Amino acid sequence: MTILVLQPTRPVNPPALRARADALLAGMLAANPQYTFEIHQDTDEMDISLLHPSRYARHAAIRNHMLDAYLTDKHTHVLWIDSDLVDYPADLPTMLLAAEGDIVAPLALLDPSPARLSRFISPMRFYDIGGFIERGHRANLHPPFFVQQGPVIELDCVGCCYIAPAALYRAGVRYRPAHTDYYVEHWSVMQAAQRRGYRIVALTDIAAVHAWLPDYGMEVS
Repeated sequence: MTILVLQPTRPVNPPALRARADALLAGMLAANPQYTFEIHQDTDEMDISLLHPSRYARHAAIRNHMLDAYLTDKHTHVLWIDSDLVDYPADLPTMLLAAEGDIVAPLALLDPSPARLSRFISPMRFYDIGGFIERGHRANLHPPFFVQQGPVIELDCVGCCYIAPAALYRAGVRYRPAHTDYYVEHWSVMQAAQRRGYRIVALTDIAAVHAWLPDYGMEVS
């Protein structure tokens, strides 16, 4: 089994965030020796921002660029990992592949930075609500994140970090900006996956933690 790991990055990511992303990938390689990994980290140095003024269109363009550049017949799965994640289980691929689903994601939670915590703000906050869609609606920012309860949640869409069958992309499925900002660029791929009978799930007992960007001197977009 050969997993293509794709990590789109931003030129503005500071060295500390890049170092953390590299350390997590190194830990993942060591913890999952039963798989062959091919890892690519691309930035949008193609000046995608000028070609696509919409943020989600830029995201779609860099993802499609990576698929076109690196996906081959040898790959069985594609694992997307956002570059501003600061924690996830080292054996994440094994956990995702063991789940009863075709496209599988952990929860995407926001790092509980002391800078943003107060008695008014819960440390348990979802990050990518635009990517996680349940029955047409975004996930909730705070628990309970979904209407369904249980360790496996059936969703219309996931984002931020997930594994998908490589066959889906080899069939020509690609990312497109949604017609509304309510949905992000993952939506087009997930719709195509559902039409092909793929099951999309999130695992509520696994979390990928997204950086609180001000901790790294970056603005929250």
